Order: sequence, then C-alpha cells, then structure tokens
Amino acid sequence: MKRNTLCALRFTLSVYPSLIFVAYRCGTMNTANTAPAFEADVAFDCPGNYQAATPSTLRCSKCNRPLAVKDAQRTPTGYVCPYYVKARVATFYTAGPKQYILAALVAFVLGIGIGFVLQFVGRIGFFALILTIFVGPAAGGLVAEAIRRVNGKDRGQYVWLVAAIAMVIGAAYFTVLPALFALLAGSPGFIFALIPIVGLAIAVTTLVARLRF
Repeated sequence: MKRNTLCALRFTLSVYPSLIFVAYRCGTMNTANTAPAFEADVAFDCPGNYQAATPSTLRCSKCNRPLAVKDAQRTPTGYVCPYYVKARVATFYTAGPKQYILAALVAFVLGIGIGFVLQFVGRIGFFALILTIFVGPAAGGLVAEAIRRVNGKDRGQYVWLVAAIAMVIGAAYFTVLPALFALLAGSPGFIFALIPIVGLAIAVTTLVARLRF
C-alpha cells in the first residue's frame, strides 16, 4: 500500500511541471489571439501638389504619389516626398506673426541693456575678458527665457533667427559702434573695444542654442 502511494506521488511530481507549462502556453496563446489589433496608419495627403519630374515606379509611402528618386527622403517607414517632411515639421511650430513680433521686441529691448552692460564690463581692464565669458552666456540665456515666457507654448521655426538679429541691433550702439569708431580713428584701445563684441557673440550663440534646440 505504501509502495503504491509513493509511486503515485512520484508520478504526480513528475507530471505536475509539464501541466503547468502546457497551461502557461495555452494562456499566452489565448492572450495573443484576443489582443486588440492596431489600426493601420491613416493615409496622409501630402500638401504642395508634388509631381515627379520624370516617370518613376517609386511611390511616397504616405500619399502613394509617384516619387522621383532625387526627391525621395528616407524614413523608418519608407520613402516619402519632401512635402510630407515639411508638413510634419510644421505641426511642431504654432507661432504666428504676433509671437515673432514679441520675440523681436523683447530681444531688442533687452539687447540694449545687454550692450550697455558689456560696454561697462569692457572698460574694467585686464579682467574684462574673463568677466565677459561669464556675462555673455547669462545674458543670452536671460533673453531666451524672456522670449519663452512671453510666447508661452507657441514655438516658431525661425524665432531664434529673428531674436538674434533684434538682439544684435539693440546692442550694436554700445558694442559694435565703439569698436568701429576706434578702428577708424586708429586708437590703440581698439583691441579692448572688441571685448564687448566677443561678449555679444557669446550671448547670441547662447540665445540661438536655447531657442533653436
């Protein structure tokens, strides 16, 4: 009797792991069969009325129009026409003329103050260049943050360019013009007059980096 019981127990222990494995496989198969299928991508009508210049069997993977090889742009999902790329990029930028004007005004006004500060720093003497290296990035970051706060969530593809130009124009009176006059007059202090320009260049670089990327 005991021998039969031990045999039955051994048989159960040997078969039990196999039963668990079979049950697990059946459960995963049922889950895979009942998982909701993903919907196919909605067809996208590429704007711009793109037409291939030469006959081509290659087609845009989004709008299915004939696509010239020279115009094809490779993506992880296939080749697309240039208008699709432009349309997709444009969806990330919502800034209008108002945001560009505000960015220009903010950069111009703050640029005047930054130019004055850089001119003052340039007159300190030997440590002017060292201070300019720290003042320039801080000034550019200040302008970029001010523009972001004014425009809110609206982003423009070329806001960085408008802001950089406006900032240079605003600061030019205190940075560029003194260096230009010193150069024309042949003043020996021309080298020191370039320090504010270096600071302005650093500030503009920081501004572009903060707004563009």
